[in-house]
Amino acid sequence: MNKGGLRRRLLLSHMSVALCSLLFIMLLVNLVMTISFGKYVENQQKAEAGFLLEDLKESYNTTGSWPMETLMSISHQAMQRNYSVSIYDAEGNVVWDTGRMGMEMERAMRITGKKMTRYPIIKDGLTLGTLEMQGNSDAMTLQNRNFLQMFNRLSWGALILVLAGAYLYSRFIAVGLSRPLVQIKKIAVRMREGDLGERVILPIKQTEIEEVGLALNYLADTLEQQEKLRKNLTADVAHELRTPLATIQSHIEAFQDGVWEATPDKLQVCHNQVMRLVQLVNDLEKLSSAENPMIQLKQEELCLNEVIQDAIHTVVGSLDNRNNSIVFHKPMTLYLTGDYERLLQVFVNLLNNAYKFTQEGRIEVQISEDLSGVNVTITDTGTGISPEEIPFIFERFYRGDKSRNRKTGGAGIGLAIVKAIVEAHGGEIKVRSVLNEGSEFNIHFPK
Repeated sequence: MNKGGLRRRLLLSHMSVALCSLLFIMLLVNLVMTISFGKYVENQQKAEAGFLLEDLKESYNTTGSWPMETLMSISHQAMQRNYSVSIYDAEGNVVWDTGRMGMEMERAMRITGKKMTRYPIIKDGLTLGTLEMQGNSDAMTLQNRNFLQMFNRLSWGALILVLAGAYLYSRFIAVGLSRPLVQIKKIAVRMREGDLGERVILPIKQTEIEEVGLALNYLADTLEQQEKLRKNLTADVAHELRTPLATIQSHIEAFQDGVWEATPDKLQVCHNQVMRLVQLVNDLEKLSSAENPMIQLKQEELCLNEVIQDAIHTVVGSLDNRNNSIVFHKPMTLYLTGDYERLLQVFVNLLNNAYKFTQEGRIEVQISEDLSGVNVTITDTGTGISPEEIPFIFERFYRGDKSRNRKTGGAGIGLAIVKAIVEAHGGEIKVRSVLNEGSEFNIHFPK
């Protein structure tokens, strides 16, 4: 795995996000400060003008002029707040100018074309004169500019710190991500080379990456089991073929050597072994047909009760005198769409298995229906299945009876055929079993 590629991508992504975010914040703050400051200065000047206009209205006397105290007060306020003021009477003559108070600087700034704002002085509907104001906002502008410069310097410093933090953070995240991925890759490479014994070590708190490791562990377990089953399959097929072929070979050689005569009894032995091979081939053909994804099922409306009843009649006809029975609980009549012959084969195989492993007791068949589909449950009181064997009972040639006694089972293909046919109908089969107490097979067919 290219760990550097992962780290590089994380680093670039984190640093790009940090850089773009800080640049956007800097641009936004500068824009907001510039606009807000201009509006603030304008509003401040209007507010100051309003106060001055009120003073001028209230202090206007009957002689048609303003008292010197009022004019001096206005000049004092102008000096404190750093703006220039001129007052004109109704004819436009200059009544007062802060320049006369020695404020040549403001006068010079006025000459340079700075924007002046004129406000009419109106009292009781009569125009008394005009107030002319010019805000000397250079100091405030300078303060605003200094603030923005300081903010920009701090922002660039913060950018450097954020980029350093993004680098360390991305490196930390990349290491945390790459470590389990590297381990998963090593296990996958070993699996590819045939070593199925290694597993990914998972932490207690699992993330999506660890879930991939869990899936890989499950895959390794499955492949390991399939490898064992494949090896067992070869041994099982050889075992199934060896006995009848050895019997046939020994009888024919005895006939050829004149040791035995070809009597009907000995020929019957050879015939039985040949039929055993024929039955094995037939079972394999059935399994191959059932597992074929292109299997052609006869889709017809079937009464499930009748299919199960026919399967019971087929099995009961071959029962010996053992003290056991098959009981069919049929509280309702259920219908489903499927292939009659193949479904009959499913229930015959399951009932035969239940009968073979139930020396004494009863076998019960129950049917039910729910919102999702139809359910069939076959329960017996037989020898049961050990927990270690349950995951493998639907595999080809698998048999719990390692002696492979023909009295207790066939070649180990029946349940594999059952599972293939059930799944071909879109269904699912499950088994629960307790050793020496019995087994329960549950089949679910969707609606």
